[in-house]
Amino acid sequence: MSVTFTAAHVPSKAFIISCCCPAAKAAATPYATYEAACAAYPAEPNLVELPGCEYPGRCRPFVIGLDPAGDVPEVNLANANARRVLEVLGLADELGDLTGHAAAEDFLGHCLIALALEPADAGVPAVQDGRFIDCGRPAGYLQDRLTELHDLAVWCAAQGRAVTWA
Repeated sequence: MSVTFTAAHVPSKAFIISCCCPAAKAAATPYATYEAACAAYPAEPNLVELPGCEYPGRCRPFVIGLDPAGDVPEVNLANANARRVLEVLGLADELGDLTGHAAAEDFLGHCLIALALEPADAGVPAVQDGRFIDCGRPAGYLQDRLTELHDLAVWCAAQGRAVTWA
């Protein structure tokens, strides 16, 4: 399980029929509405070869909404690391809930304070106990993720969008 930090959702500006391969998404024809894209969806999607698809015959097309701002940044963390990051940011929920949102400017403030005050992350060694494996985290991991979250907050502020995590 993981937690993804990203910008708050806004309605899509257009829709495409594509797989997740970047070149296929770039080559896809945009449709003004979801209904128009659904109407153009192929009757036999398993037989469609998408231009630019990196895995022909294995990717299946689906309808994808395009964000008005283009590619939206996101930071994905394992649950344990997300919990630690939220604690450092001062945004941890008492019940351990790993979902939430904050105004971009507020989230940016939390990031700046955490980057200024949090001591260098020494990391956590990997541990194996039978079949259970905790991969730990490398030295500097926390500062690297805080920097990525700072950049996400700057992007969200420029777009007038909140930061969300779930």
